[in-house]
Amino acid sequence: MVDRQRMWQYTGILTVIVTLLGVLSATLVSPAFRWQGNALSDLGVAATAAGTPLTVALFNGGLILGGLLGLVFAAYLIRQADQHLLGVFFALTVVLMGLVGVFPQDQSAHVPVASGFYLCITLTLWLDSGLRFREGWHLRGAVAALLGGINIGGLVVWGLTGAVSRPGIAIPEIVGALAFGTWAALVSLDSLPVSSTATNAGI
Repeated sequence: MVDRQRMWQYTGILTVIVTLLGVLSATLVSPAFRWQGNALSDLGVAATAAGTPLTVALFNGGLILGGLLGLVFAAYLIRQADQHLLGVFFALTVVLMGLVGVFPQDQSAHVPVASGFYLCITLTLWLDSGLRFREGWHLRGAVAALLGGINIGGLVVWGLTGAVSRPGIAIPEIVGALAFGTWAALVSLDSLPVSSTATNAGI
């Protein structure tokens, strides 16, 4: 019999796969998308040169479906005694991710939800880092801290080196998405120590 708890746990990596597959597929089928010239959100509206009905379906659909799957993984985390608060933050993050697809670039709510999503990535990862360092899981804490820093660091560098709205913001956006996806996949696959019953080796 398949372990139901394991199925819940692996929805984390399924969230990553579905979301990134949708986003990256949209970049490939777009007739005009360039990493140095676009925002990822250009793929979510057909009114841009990079957007078509197909990219809209792939990009927005991937974000929405990924957000729904992420809520399942958040429920798994919330059920763990040592990850309850982390699960709440993760749920907020994936809800905002899904709302980026619900409110595409041509909607007034787009910028607030997109900004909130990237901010919550770092808050979630740094919360995880702090919790794990406190418990002695130094490897888990260090990886989460690094990935959270990569996300926010890329966006800060982008903002400090020119106009935020200039072409090419897709690059720091995908870096942040990959940082978040890497963390979620590692936690989902149990590649980092998460169980309080494991031997605490101080890693």
